[in-house]
Amino acid sequence: MSNDRIWILLGKQLSGDISSSELVELETLMKDDPEVEASRELAAAIWQTPLREVGSADSSKERIWNMIDTQTKPRYRRPVIRRLATAAVAAVVVTAVWAGWRYTHPAASSPQQLHSFAGGKSRMVLPDGSTVWLNANSRLHYEESGFGRQHREITLSGEAYFNIAKNDRVPFIVHAGKVNIRVLGTAFNVKAYANDSIVSTTLVSGKVAISFQGKTMVLHPEEKITVPVTSPAPVFQQQHLEKDSSGQLPEISWLDNKLVFDNHAFSELADKMSQWYGVTFHFESTDLQQLRFSGIINTESLDEALKMLQLSRPFTFRINGKDVYISK
Repeated sequence: MSNDRIWILLGKQLSGDISSSELVELETLMKDDPEVEASRELAAAIWQTPLREVGSADSSKERIWNMIDTQTKPRYRRPVIRRLATAAVAAVVVTAVWAGWRYTHPAASSPQQLHSFAGGKSRMVLPDGSTVWLNANSRLHYEESGFGRQHREITLSGEAYFNIAKNDRVPFIVHAGKVNIRVLGTAFNVKAYANDSIVSTTLVSGKVAISFQGKTMVLHPEEKITVPVTSPAPVFQQQHLEKDSSGQLPEISWLDNKLVFDNHAFSELADKMSQWYGVTFHFESTDLQQLRFSGIINTESLDEALKMLQLSRPFTFRINGKDVYISK
C-alpha cells in the first residue's frame, strides 16, 4: 500500500467524502501500521487550524490548498502538507466515480465497523443509498450482507446525522445503546456516546419511533426526545425545538462546523469541546464546572475559544498537549 493511498484516504475522511468501504480500508491500514495514526493526527491538526486569510473559501479542496501558503515552516512538514493537498484533489476525482465503481466492485460480505476520530467528522453512503455524517469519536457497525434488501440495522456509539433512503418494505433501525430508533425515510440526529447517561434523538423531517424498555414514542419534525438510559423505568423527555437565526436546529449545528451552546454549564460545554477539539478537560473545582456560557464556536482554535469564554466568566486555563487545565 503506497503512502499516496493513505493520504488520499485521510484527505477524503477529513473532507467528509469518504465511503464506508474506504473507511474500513483506512481502519485496516491503521491496525497494520501505527505510523498511519500519527499521520492522521497531523492531518487533523492541519485541518482544524483556523484560516484567517482565506476569506469565504470553505470547500475542503480550497481549505487544504490555501493551507499550503500558511504552513511553510518548519521545512520538514512541507512534503506532508503537499501530500494532504494532493489527497484532497484526488478525493474530488475519486468521489465523482465512486457511485459507479461501488456497484461493479462489490465488497465482501462482512461486519462493517466505521468511526470518526477525535476532533474530526466523516461522511459516508451506506449500501442502501442512505447518507450518514459521523461526529467526532463516533462508531457505526452494520452487517453488509443483505443490507438494504433483507435488513437495514446499524449500531451507533457516539453522534450521527442520518438522511435515510426511503424503503417501505425494509425499515431502517438504529440501535443506540438501550434505545432503538425505527424509521422508513427521514432525516434525524442521534447522540449516544458511550459515557453519556442519556440518548437524544432530534428529528428534522419525516417520522421516527423511539423505543426503550418496552415503551415507544413517535417523534415529529423539529422535536427532540431525550431518554435517561440509567433510569430504572422508561422515561421520555420530549420537547419542541426552536431554530436559530440561521434557520438551523442547534442540535445539528455541528454539521455546519458550529458548536452552539446556550446557558450551558462549563462541565457540559467541556464535554462538547472535548469531542470538538480532541482534548480532555481537568477542573480545579466544582464551582468552575458550574459556570454557565452561551455562544457559538466556529473556526476558532482551542486557545481562541477559551479566551472568548474568559470574556464573560473569570477563569484561567493551561493547555498541555491534549489536556486542558481550568483553574481560578
